[in-house]
Amino acid sequence: MRIQKVINNNVVSCVDDSGRELIAMGRGLGFSAKPGTALLPAQAEKIFRMETQGETDRFKDLLASLPPEEIEMCARIIAYATETLSRRLSPSVYLTLTDHIGFAVQRMKQGMMFQNALLTEVKVFYPQEFAVGKHALDLIEQEQGIRFPEDEAASIALHLVNAEYETSLSETLHITQAIKGILEIIHQYPELPIQEDTLYYDELIVHLKFLVMRAFEANEAEEGEPAFVGMVRKIYASEYQCARQVERYLQVQYNRPITEEQIANLAVYFHRACRCSTRTPEAGRARQKG
Repeated sequence: MRIQKVINNNVVSCVDDSGRELIAMGRGLGFSAKPGTALLPAQAEKIFRMETQGETDRFKDLLASLPPEEIEMCARIIAYATETLSRRLSPSVYLTLTDHIGFAVQRMKQGMMFQNALLTEVKVFYPQEFAVGKHALDLIEQEQGIRFPEDEAASIALHLVNAEYETSLSETLHITQAIKGILEIIHQYPELPIQEDTLYYDELIVHLKFLVMRAFEANEAEEGEPAFVGMVRKIYASEYQCARQVERYLQVQYNRPITEEQIANLAVYFHRACRCSTRTPEAGRARQKG
């Protein structure tokens, strides 16, 4: 790599052998550095590869505007998230999450606090990401002397979800709101007494996340076996009626249709979540401790 531009004492812009621009970070990396000189990867503590030139330009501007300790703190949060979630995160998370946390810290110092209307839903739908968000709050408090409310952990979690599934923040918010709306539809059916403290409820939440994500991808889906759909409609009539109501909700509210087979599968998940036995008391206590 060769240094293209010194952003500050700890961050430089580089160009690799293929001509792609990278951002390298390391304590004192930019001190006395000159454009055109070689830089070995081992000399940098972190190398950022954005997906587009536009993201690279925005990231350079962001790094130039934030204190080095905040940048390093955000990098540690993302490293922790990568290890904990065991999923590939889009490189753009370094831009989006660092920008978000930097602005949130500035906002908090000015006494400005905002509530996250989806706090409860994020806790339920994305528990692992929310746990990372809470870890981030501890780290921010330790290094910045600022304690954010749980709402901020939910906001951080949503940025991580974006990076996991490579969706936009607005799309992630719509998906989360859609799942919330689906659960509200279920509660309108007294004959389907959903039991939240069950493994099958957890299974339903995971299914709903991927069902709605697939719907928002707007890819053309193949219809399944008509016999399966007919059997579910007959055996699980109430569940199927509820699933059909969900289909109408997604179509009207978001213009996101789902297939007949997806409706039937959803009815089966409803049945499992509403009819199957709850966890044992020991399992319930274990979940509360976790």
